Amino acid sequence: MISWFRRALPFFFLFLGTFFLAGCWSRHEIEDLAIISAVALDAAPGDRVRLSVYVIIPRAVAGGPSMGGGGGGEPARAGEVISTTGSDFIQAARRLEEMVPRRLLWSQNRVLILGEELAGRGLSYLDFFTRGRQMRLTTPVLITRGEGRKVLELPPGVELTTGTILTGILRNRTTFKIELKDLLVMWEAPGDNPVLPQVVMTPTPELESKEVKSGGDTGGQEGSQKGGEEKKPPEAVAIRGAGAFRDDRLAGWLDEEEAKGLIWLRGEVEEGVITVELPARGGDKDDGQASVIFHRAGTQVKPMIEGNRLIFNVEIGGKCELAEALMNLDPDRPEDLLAIQEAVNRAVEERVLAAVRKAQQELQADIFGLGEVLHRSKPRYWHQVQEHWNEEFSRAQIQVKINLQLTRLGMTNRTSGKSREAGGKGASQGSTR
Repeated sequence: MISWFRRALPFFFLFLGTFFLAGCWSRHEIEDLAIISAVALDAAPGDRVRLSVYVIIPRAVAGGPSMGGGGGGEPARAGEVISTTGSDFIQAARRLEEMVPRRLLWSQNRVLILGEELAGRGLSYLDFFTRGRQMRLTTPVLITRGEGRKVLELPPGVELTTGTILTGILRNRTTFKIELKDLLVMWEAPGDNPVLPQVVMTPTPELESKEVKSGGDTGGQEGSQKGGEEKKPPEAVAIRGAGAFRDDRLAGWLDEEEAKGLIWLRGEVEEGVITVELPARGGDKDDGQASVIFHRAGTQVKPMIEGNRLIFNVEIGGKCELAEALMNLDPDRPEDLLAIQEAVNRAVEERVLAAVRKAQQELQADIFGLGEVLHRSKPRYWHQVQEHWNEEFSRAQIQVKINLQLTRLGMTNRTSGKSREAGGKGASQGSTR
């Protein structure tokens, strides 16, 4: 009897478990969800905040009737921008649910965009996006001048949604990328200050209207601009420059060159292109130009204390490859390659020093994480200055040394065209590899 009971007991529990596996208690049908693709956070009058979300329209993405587009051949939008205000973002999110006939799905959000005024109030408003179970700490965070909502309202481009466009640009590695978890680390670290990539809106030239005007037929253009109303050219988004913080509040902006110097000094360069101008040499009549591409570079920072002076020695090194040369290049002449290499090193040094001047003189905030380096290497000295580190950083001396080496010339040695040496076909073509 006992042996029979022991044999039947596993089957009994197996049968009992089928009642719990019959369905998913937290299941939600996609028809009941409002998928959020991008979020913009702005300040509102009266110490309130504005939450704007880009909600996907399922029939537009699935190729429904709305994919036909609007009048004038404009592409149809894949979603709608919905905004609401509140004393904080959880209250604004609750009010958003009263306006949307579906349950909000935050887990598919691709980007967070901070407006300028809200960033000036402080980063504490991001607390809602770090506590929710649907929120992802890997969400990229960007900042923009003015209101972040305007970025969401841009017309569709290569991609249907603004969030997809911005995350695609970040994947191209043309700029640095800050995720929500990275922002929290920079914010909480005593020897660092947050910095975010800046989203800018640039006008898109209307090439079609220019071609019509050049062809002499402007009747259609005049008819579409009756009453003196001029059609505003559409806008596109780009990521250029950066917004720098002092502690948790926006302190100022870095232009495109300063932002590039920032990522060089922080050691976050992955790949990119540098174009330099070269003066005329030898038999050349005009100035030359060369562009090099680099895939990985390294940055080493060593702090030193000499008396009462704090010195940071920054060494940036790496290898680069010649991508294009609008000059008479002869690889047999070491001075040709050396001239390009020195010009590239000077260009990187100028960018880094420009970022250092902006951080020390105008922002007075360590946006490079040098305080963290000082904390690790000289903890005793760090404990003396950590309470007023931003002021100490502004007085520190930062010495920069660039050593980027041009090691590869690409598929061909010489540039196309006639070389300096006479000698017909063999001399002008050069060798290939």
